[in-house]
Amino acid sequence: MVDYGCGPGRYTLPIAKLVGPNGKVFAVDIQPLAIKTVKEKAARQGLTNIETIMVNSYNTAIQSSSIDIVLLIDTLHLIGDCDAMFREIHRLLKQDGILYMDSGHLKMSKAREIVESTGF
Repeated sequence: MVDYGCGPGRYTLPIAKLVGPNGKVFAVDIQPLAIKTVKEKAARQGLTNIETIMVNSYNTAIQSSSIDIVLLIDTLHLIGDCDAMFREIHRLLKQDGILYMDSGHLKMSKAREIVESTGF
């Protein structure tokens, strides 16, 4: 699973507990403080199945077609290049993988327009 735009780990940590020690959660963010916070919280909670990835572009370097679920929660409004981000998400997901999105700060109609404009 990938939490794309993980922030302080609001979803990363509970999902890491849910998938258990045999699952893996990639916490991806552009902010160093977010990555540091997730690492600290995971260590305090004894979670060893979280891998943090700080990006400065949209490339996560995660193996292609290896991810079952990508979470994109309340992040879309912060993305500068939606085409690049959705290309990366598409590259990550397995053929039957799922993208779960929450429009957050955007109206649903605007979020739908952005996603549809990328061809995702």
